[in-house]
This record gives sequence, structure tokens and C-alpha cells, in this order.
Amino acid sequence: MPFTDPFIANPYPYAYSQTLTVANQLYDITQSLVAGVYSVAWTGGGTIFIDFYNGTNLVTTITGSSSISFNLAQGITNYKISNSVGGVSVTISLLGLALAPISGTLYTYTSTGTVTQTGSAYYVLVGGGGSGGQSASNGLNPGGGGGSGGISGGRVTLTGSMPLVIGQGGVGVATAATNGNPGGSSTFNGVTCTGGGGGLNSAGGGGAAGTPNGGLGGNGGNAGAGSGSSSANSNTFFTFLTMGTTGGGGGGSTTTTNGAGGGSGIGTGGAGCINAGNNAGNGTGYGSGGGGADVGGGGQLSGAGAPGVLYIVQ
Repeated sequence: MPFTDPFIANPYPYAYSQTLTVANQLYDITQSLVAGVYSVAWTGGGTIFIDFYNGTNLVTTITGSSSISFNLAQGITNYKISNSVGGVSVTISLLGLALAPISGTLYTYTSTGTVTQTGSAYYVLVGGGGSGGQSASNGLNPGGGGGSGGISGGRVTLTGSMPLVIGQGGVGVATAATNGNPGGSSTFNGVTCTGGGGGLNSAGGGGAAGTPNGGLGGNGGNAGAGSGSSSANSNTFFTFLTMGTTGGGGGGSTTTTNGAGGGSGIGTGGAGCINAGNNAGNGTGYGSGGGGADVGGGGQLSGAGAPGVLYIVQ
């Protein structure tokens, strides 16, 4: 029978007690315990040994010569217990319930409209990524990569009629010495995540980071892994929903190595173009920036930014 021990300061006052009369005798106790954190204490000394079972499946084993705190990752139906000396009184007490991971249904919204769900939920909102800039027509001075959209998240009470705007990604540009197009802003629940800026033309800088927490595009002319481009990171607890990052586009390059796009998780920036006649890389995933173009005037495109997104877990 469970009882309340007045000497245990315990918000979960459930304890189970038995006396082990014979030393080194294995007793089989039929008692269900829920998943949680427990303590085992006993009077009379000796070394205790307990195997916890769910049916015939062993869940965990504990042993020791003084009081023990332990975690039961799942509920059990019975346990086997012994002590190296006889005549000991053993009490197993529940200290706290096990924490369950957040679960539910993940909803992904990629277009403007109305969120019709109701009830409590968590969300992550991302703005659209900017496109890369275009180089000068002389084949020199490549454009910068586009910035990534802003990213934010939080708790929300869904009312069944909440407007949503999803920002589109900036379109790539083909005209020489042209700045990239900015991404569109995403809005939901009174929060706005702005789009990333378009990359600047002709050895210009990378596109501005969307707010809040966006990633900068790579500067034009940079080469090598991650050249000048950065990842967005929302620095908020709620990014556990999506891994929490997106990325700016890589800068264009006149060398044999392109500017690589930053980011991971939600989206990765497009790589900058390194050769005449080739398009720069588009941003992938959601909210990432496009790569900067290397050589203008040939009709090739700078990289397009990726559109924004709304995630809801309920």
C-alpha cells in the first residue's frame, strides 16, 4: 500500500515499503511504479540489490550500501530485491515524474492564408531569403550573396482564424552590375520576420540579414568554404522544432573556388557562381539566400533566395 511519509519533503508523496527478513534472499515484489525519479532508503545496513522489470523485461538495476536516487525511464510491474544482511526495512519513494518530450503534429505552411487550428501550440516563423547580386559586364568583380530571412518562434494560442503572410524568396538577376532582390517578410501572431537583403553587385557586400536573427550573405569575390556567408540562429528555446538555422548565400568568385553558402537545418545558402555562363546556386530549404554571380552580361542568373515558412507543432 502506498503511504505518506511525513519525514520526506516530497511533492509526490508515494512510497512503498517492505522488510527483508533474510540476508541474501531474493524477494520478488509485485508492485507497479510509474516512470520517474525515485529514492531507495533502508535501515539496518548492508548492501542492497534491486532489478526492476516490466513484465519479464529488465528495465534497470541498482545496487549500493547507502540511500540511492535513480531514474526509471519507463514504468515497471515488479522488482526483485535483496540485501546482504537480514531484518532491513526498505522504502522506495517517488521524487518526481519523468519528463516527456514534446510531441504532437508538425504543420508546415508555405503560402499566405489563414491558420484555422485552435488551441495551444508552438511555432517557428521564417522570412524569405534574398537573391545574389550580379557582377560587372567585364567579368570582374562578382556580386555578393543574398542574406537569409529572419527567424523567430514562441508559444501561441491558435484562435481558428489567424492571418499568415509567407515571404517569397528574392528572384535571381541576369543583368550585369545589378543588385539582388530582397526576400519578402513573413508575419504571424503579431510577429514579423523580414526578408534577407539582396546581394550587392560588382564586388559588393553580401545581402543584409533579415530580422530578427538572420544571416549575412557572402561578400563578392570571396572564395573557399563558407566565404563570407553566415548562418542565422534564432537563439531561442523554440528552435528545437526546426534545428533553428538558415543561411546566407555565398559570394561570387573569379577564382576556381566558389563562395559557399552558410546555414543548416531549415535552409542552406546557395553557392556563388565561378564560371561564365553558369547560374549561381539557389538557396535551399526555407529562408536562405542565393549565391552571387561571377560574370555578368551572359544571361546567367544569380542565385534565387528560398521562400519563408511557418512551422506549428500542436
